[in-house]
Amino acid sequence: MVIATHNLMHGLRLPGLLLGYAALRERIGLHVLCVQENAASDGGLNGDRIAAALGGVYAHCCVPAHPGLGIVYDRALFEVTEAALVPLPRLARLSWFEKTYIVGGRTRPKYAQLVALRPRGGGDGFAVANFHFDTAGDNAHRRAQMAAVADALAARGWTDRVAACGDTNAFAWRRGAQLAALRALLDPIAVHGAVDPGTAPTHWFARQREPKLPHRIGVALGALGLDLPRRYDVVCTNLAIAGRGQLATPDSDHDLVWAQVRT
Repeated sequence: MVIATHNLMHGLRLPGLLLGYAALRERIGLHVLCVQENAASDGGLNGDRIAAALGGVYAHCCVPAHPGLGIVYDRALFEVTEAALVPLPRLARLSWFEKTYIVGGRTRPKYAQLVALRPRGGGDGFAVANFHFDTAGDNAHRRAQMAAVADALAARGWTDRVAACGDTNAFAWRRGAQLAALRALLDPIAVHGAVDPGTAPTHWFARQREPKLPHRIGVALGALGLDLPRRYDVVCTNLAIAGRGQLATPDSDHDLVWAQVRT
């Protein structure tokens, strides 16, 4: 099966993304898709639209009260046996600069989405953790959020077979330092054998098409050939891997990352 993760950029250019998902499904499969920035500007849920576009066998698992995260899955193969939201450490405040790119200019509660999936034909189930860590704050704060996810999985006994997927927002100015920061951020889940060894960039500031001034500056600098591509997005798993990769998605500022898992 294929487990993937994607930050949708609020689905601002969802039609283009849907074409990519369909192509990936036809090429290697697409069985579980964790999405971040799931809430659409019109009040709908992007995950519902993705499931509908992929066909009737797909379903979307989401808590409507906290719609930023969703998991689209092949319900012909899997059923959800348990689902939960886990609160993550919250920033006490934003700096003046962080207020320029955080919608509303204030901190908000953050959650991770945990789902247990069981194969309908029998066999071992597995857990999926879907997360989108804070853009604001530093990498130590984001590592604390990762630790909260790992602790919640361990408390439920879900760490033996798990895929932890999402947008880490791990940032550093130098690429080598960023990759080191990403590995340190992922340590709390890596101790359970759930890893993502990828190093290729998954996020581009130049592809941000959101309305805030820093986003517009990023796009403008990208037009001049200036950008800081970094690896933010991961599929950390201890399931047996048959292959890994990513799908270029210019209709989001993030590429999709996938892992092909032996079952």
